[in-house]
Amino acid sequence: MKTLADLRTWLEMAPAGTSVPAASVLALLAEIEPASLAPVAAEVATEPRTWREKLWTCPGETRLGVEELCEALGRPKSWLYRHTSAASGYERIPHRKTTDGLVFVASEIRAWIEQQETVVVSPITPVTSITPARRGDPLRRAS
Repeated sequence: MKTLADLRTWLEMAPAGTSVPAASVLALLAEIEPASLAPVAAEVATEPRTWREKLWTCPGETRLGVEELCEALGRPKSWLYRHTSAASGYERIPHRKTTDGLVFVASEIRAWIEQQETVVVSPITPVTSITPARRGDPLRRAS
């Protein structure tokens, strides 16, 4: 036997109820070429990450174009161009102009987004229960 496939075929052709001593299987495996026993990398089907996620996970110095930033923000190009124009009156998004068009730096965009956010509901602060004080004892926390 040369390969693991050969061993598998041999085992599949054996009549039902055939028992093979473990030592025999081990001897057959020893004959098989080591390359055919190498673990096969499982193909992982992952969806391509979108810029909506990448914006928060990429290195801060990553530069994005108009298309990538529109995808990351979930906004159309018209919205983005309004927010880069001084004449629009909108809060301007940090950007750079190059000969190829507008460029945005991920860390600057993340900071800009955080500045624009308004917290509507504050996170709940856990309450620590306090047991009543005994005579002469200061208030003590319950354990």
